[in-house]
Amino acid sequence: MNHTVETVLHLLWTFSQLSVLGFGGGKGIIPQMHADAVERYHWVTSQQFTQFYTIGKLVPGPTTIFAALVGYAATPGRPLVGAAAATIGMFLPSSVIMVGFDSLWDRFRASPWRTLIARGLAPAIVGLVWSSVLTIGRGAPANAVAYGVTAVVVFLSLRTKIGTPLLILLSGAVGVAAHL
Repeated sequence: MNHTVETVLHLLWTFSQLSVLGFGGGKGIIPQMHADAVERYHWVTSQQFTQFYTIGKLVPGPTTIFAALVGYAATPGRPLVGAAAATIGMFLPSSVIMVGFDSLWDRFRASPWRTLIARGLAPAIVGLVWSSVLTIGRGAPANAVAYGVTAVVVFLSLRTKIGTPLLILLSGAVGVAAHL
């Protein structure tokens, strides 16, 4: 089988699986996405993964749109095909499930099970988000400037209403200034 075709099929399969596992938001699947894209298939490096994630945070829409960048990088001979495969895999399965599940969820609006399910999933989602933080941190530079910027961003995120895109842009400016 042609290497590009094989990679495209792996992209579709991998991101389709991630798509259906990404309940509660895309951040919960970042560790598995990193494991697949960086460690299993070697489509991108850990540093590229972190850079692509950052770009995903800057553009409008869901952060997991950066799957398109992973697909683009994974298929250098046909980058647009790889980007399309990763994007379709990331968003189509969960969208189809969500449309079907929405009517069922609405049907049981008054059920106590609905509240119990939501409460039961909340701790798992919090744990997955923290796991994502550690995964993204693997590709971040490890120096005094990076640690300082991280501390300031955490503080500003928790104590102010400054938006994530602005924090990313300001952090990038500090990083550029530190390397001049």
